[in-house]
Amino acid sequence: MTDKNLSEIENVFHAALDLPASEREAYLAQVCAGDEPLYAEVRSLISEVETNSSFMDQPALNLGFQVLSQAAEEAMIGKVLGPYQVLSKLGKGGMGEVYLAEDTKLGRKVALKFLPQELVNDNWAKRQLEKEAQAAAKLDHPNICPVYDFENSGEHSFIVMQLVEGETLAELIRKKSIGSERILPLARQIVGALAEAHAHGIIHRDIKPRNIMVTPGGNVKVLDFGLAKTLRPKSLEALEDSVSKFSEVGLVPGTIRYMSPEQLRNERLDYRSDVFSVGTVLYEIVSGTNPFDRKTGPEVISAILSSDPKPLTQNGVVFPNGLESIIKHCLSKKPEERYQSANELLLDLEKPEKGITFHPTWRSRFSLRVGQLLALLLLIVIATAAGFYYKFGFKKHSIAVLQLTCEGIPAESCQGPKIRQQLLDHLSKRGFIIEQVDEARSDPLDNVSAQTIGRQFGVEAVLSGTIVKRGDSLVLKTRLESAADGATLAENQHLVPSQTIPLLEELSLRFVFDPNSPSTEDDKKSFAIVAAAQNRDPDALELYMRGLHYWNKRDKDNILRAIDLFNQAIERDPAYARAYAGLAECYVMMPTVAFTTMETKDALEKATAAAKKALAIDPNLAEAHTSLGIIHMRYNWDWQAAEKSFKQAIALAPDLPSAHYWYSNLLGITERLQESIVESERAKQLEPFSPLFVTNVGKAYYRARDFNKTIEYCRKVLSETPNSQSAMYMLALAYFQKGLYDDAIEVLQKLSTTNKPYAAAPLGYAYAKVGRVDDARKILDEMEEYSKTKHLPPQERAIVYIGLGDNDAAFYWLEESYKERFGSIIGLTSDPFFDSIRSDPRFALLARKINLTP
Repeated sequence: MTDKNLSEIENVFHAALDLPASEREAYLAQVCAGDEPLYAEVRSLISEVETNSSFMDQPALNLGFQVLSQAAEEAMIGKVLGPYQVLSKLGKGGMGEVYLAEDTKLGRKVALKFLPQELVNDNWAKRQLEKEAQAAAKLDHPNICPVYDFENSGEHSFIVMQLVEGETLAELIRKKSIGSERILPLARQIVGALAEAHAHGIIHRDIKPRNIMVTPGGNVKVLDFGLAKTLRPKSLEALEDSVSKFSEVGLVPGTIRYMSPEQLRNERLDYRSDVFSVGTVLYEIVSGTNPFDRKTGPEVISAILSSDPKPLTQNGVVFPNGLESIIKHCLSKKPEERYQSANELLLDLEKPEKGITFHPTWRSRFSLRVGQLLALLLLIVIATAAGFYYKFGFKKHSIAVLQLTCEGIPAESCQGPKIRQQLLDHLSKRGFIIEQVDEARSDPLDNVSAQTIGRQFGVEAVLSGTIVKRGDSLVLKTRLESAADGATLAENQHLVPSQTIPLLEELSLRFVFDPNSPSTEDDKKSFAIVAAAQNRDPDALELYMRGLHYWNKRDKDNILRAIDLFNQAIERDPAYARAYAGLAECYVMMPTVAFTTMETKDALEKATAAAKKALAIDPNLAEAHTSLGIIHMRYNWDWQAAEKSFKQAIALAPDLPSAHYWYSNLLGITERLQESIVESERAKQLEPFSPLFVTNVGKAYYRARDFNKTIEYCRKVLSETPNSQSAMYMLALAYFQKGLYDDAIEVLQKLSTTNKPYAAAPLGYAYAKVGRVDDARKILDEMEEYSKTKHLPPQERAIVYIGLGDNDAAFYWLEESYKERFGSIIGLTSDPFFDSIRSDPRFALLARKINLTP
């Protein structure tokens, strides 16, 4: 039968299904007039749908094979093919027939998968079967049925697989024999198997209960990679569809009841399609019914595309707490709103009993979404020190890597030495100075300090780690410490990956990649590997890393570069949640004179839209919750909502420096001063080499009226980073409170040479305080002229008028700041600068408008 015949049958069949049952016969009589074979084929398929509800559980490809040929099956039982003697038929898979056989050479039972008889001589089908064998053979996982070999014997090609004894998950669901205590163990094993496939760039595309075996001992074996697709380490737009031939004739690979919306629409697929399918399976395990179960195929398709499943709580079943929200997340209609890979889903399945979502935590300086390899374990913690390395421009970086030990795991099963050796080998090849230290660390730390190791081996940082067993998974707990002062740079917990190549490649990128220079060939190779592991576009990944580099500089020109790069990353990869979060954090700071002249309303709208988009894609993205908290704090003046967002960000990512940074500011603004100091110190510990984070500790002491401490911190920053604008500004404010106006003027005049608008207001104030009234008024005149062409925040003029003692003018411009909802006005009651106008009755009235306590 030709592709043309097949296509015609398919078109007529689907058109008939779209009609009410009472109208189908008349339609077929009209369309098939004079073509009895066409009528017979379509009528047979329609009857199958109308009379057999299990039809929708068959792969759509089976339909194509059924209509390709109706030739009788050749009996295989009793045949001897090489060392294999066929004993009996076990069933049909998505692309073939499976038989029980005896391996006479090794004396064991095996399963043999053959092509259907009608495709025995089809070379393309043979290649497809071989691709299935190759895909499954790449995977070494206890919950994936292993492939032993691929054989050709005469006209027959077949896969030799492990014989899995037990029942299919479909049978267990049908018999209602899955108790609530078995749900999580089964779910974790299924998702763990799928995560292994995703880690090797393989999409299954036919995840369903019939393709999942459960042994008598409760072990899961995922079967049938006949429809699998392998992603290459390129941009998703360039990926090759391994079964594109089916698309050419209108067939969609997969089983309809378990397809994702994008699979039904025959769109390009990625890991998120499997996530939807496994969400359907998990729903069925819990409830006993398919979430999209309907009478006919069109109704099933319509339900998958447009209907939400019935809440599990309405099904009267018992299931672990937190699991319903996980399944709901899997079944989001939009791919960008689901888990981005099975690895991410697996982390959330680790602790649903407590309703807790357990996500990996990332560094803010160079944070990347890891959709596929949840375990960027070593990489993430070491990357914490990347800012330090870039800052001092070391050409060769040194780190001591201690033994990675195991707790509660037999020595022969401990992967610590393997991961450590791969890390050491890879970094050495890339030019790093690595010290292999025989010391091992446990948690809590023993008496061997990082400083001692640093002095002994002359390294910049010390890495230690321990692998522990958590449920069915292995988790690596890591700690990175500064060898200079022993400060903990990061502590993280991550799933141990089945492969470490993407981890090591990204580690190299973190250290070696220069955002100011064109990518090298090594960089491009690393981006391709890491992007494939994260289900990201490699170009988008590179643009995002460049954007982070400029954003971390926190100055006027570089924030605009960062915005441009984040936007380019989003253009390449519209589901890039972290790029949206980066945009939000940029825009939230735009309406300040330190950065740009964007008006508050415009910046707030852009920041809010970007933060919400990031959360829509990934509700558990800590950076997005941080950005939303900043918006609540600086522009909505909703302190409770802001605190909730910051705490949520910290719960999701305890080592995210920006979350602690902004939370410390909220605590200071609401005058919880000691808490603010503690939180600012925590942020500094996580970013010890960032001028911004060290200055922020000085700001916390400034609000607490400990101006000597503020001066100490700011001078420390300026001794190492002389052009730090935030440190110069903060130092000048502390000098004001000490009455050191001449010192403040000297600092501000230096700041004025690099950012005149930023220095203008405090400089005008200082001039007024030392009697240089004309110079102060000259600055006011310059502000007036400046505001004719660019937006100038009203509060800038208020600062100068406070210095001049003109409270009427000062409150006029402060009132204008309130009307504009200018972000910095939230410091009204906590900033010592405004102490001189507190006694004015207008101060209390204005403070209450901003939800502050005067």
